Amino acid sequence: MKILLNHRLTIIAGFALAAILVVLCPTGGAKFAEHWYAATTRWGHFLAGITWIGILYYFNFIQAPFLKNASAETKAEMFSEGGLVRNALWWFRWSALVTLILGLSLYGQIGGAAAGWDLRLGAGLGIVMCFNVWFIIWPAQKKVVGIIQASAEEKLAAAKNAMIASRINTLLSIPMLFFMASSAHFPIF
Repeated sequence: MKILLNHRLTIIAGFALAAILVVLCPTGGAKFAEHWYAATTRWGHFLAGITWIGILYYFNFIQAPFLKNASAETKAEMFSEGGLVRNALWWFRWSALVTLILGLSLYGQIGGAAAGWDLRLGAGLGIVMCFNVWFIIWPAQKKVVGIIQASAEEKLAAAKNAMIASRINTLLSIPMLFFMASSAHFPIF
């Protein structure tokens, strides 16, 4: 039970279980050995993407509505170093970057010319979304959570910019996920 009481141990155990199941499945180990790079790249892309979009939805559907009515003390605690928001922002931005890097690697593996328009469109939306994370949301959030000193007016403007970019990402995530899934499961182009 110790494994389930520590999130890091739970994650390590999940990877270990996946490896054991791959080896134990009929021909799974052989197929994986033959295609290990493509398999681990795709798997990592999925895991990072789920983390990224999950946190995006958490920010938009849970955290933002909660913060509207939260006290100044609660916000200060959530925004503090080691607090909930800074921790979530760390996972958010790095999972976005890992998703993008592994996605570009996958795109290179299949050959850009072989990719359908659904994959290209989904990837394009993902690139825009990752840009928003690193160049709009994260710089603005550094002001909001107090990593960078800013006046009350600057924090308010930064919060609005971050929220709009985050809502754009939420909007783009819906067609992005459709087209990324379409490329492998029900090609429409």
